[in-house]
Amino acid sequence: MSLDVPVIETDRLILRAPRLSDHAAFCAYFAEPRSKWNGGPLGPREVEGMITSAAGGWALRGYGLWFVTLKGDETAIGFSGIFHPFDWPEPELGYGIAAEYEGKGIAFEAALAARKAAADHFDLNGLPSFIAPDNARSQALALRMGAVREADITLRDRVATVYRHPNTEAF
Repeated sequence: MSLDVPVIETDRLILRAPRLSDHAAFCAYFAEPRSKWNGGPLGPREVEGMITSAAGGWALRGYGLWFVTLKGDETAIGFSGIFHPFDWPEPELGYGIAAEYEGKGIAFEAALAARKAAADHFDLNGLPSFIAPDNARSQALALRMGAVREADITLRDRVATVYRHPNTEAF
């Protein structure tokens, strides 16, 4: 089986399909306490499950998470794209960038590119981001991207605030 995952390029980044060779990079990402915002910390087996789940999303839904690299470097530094577990009320625009790349506009660049690609390739527009109430960095990023705060919801026994992204036609 081959996956038809569009490759997205920005000024500094490549958003591409998940690869098993990303395992070491995501083991480092999910070993960090800050990975709690994305379901971590995770051990090596759980990271393998995350990578295969990301690939499975593309195979079963036709859309999913892109893994983010810097141009000219194949090492994954994070992810951005459409996260859609079976028990989510709708697909979500999700993102996560390794700590050493924070504060450089990389998460912003990746998330904008993923949001535009979701609309352009899959007609997914006005996506939400479900953000923990105490995740100030992610809230700030969503607001910087033009998302509007909506209500709090409960996902898997955790409270999340819905930040609704604008349709891409607004830009």
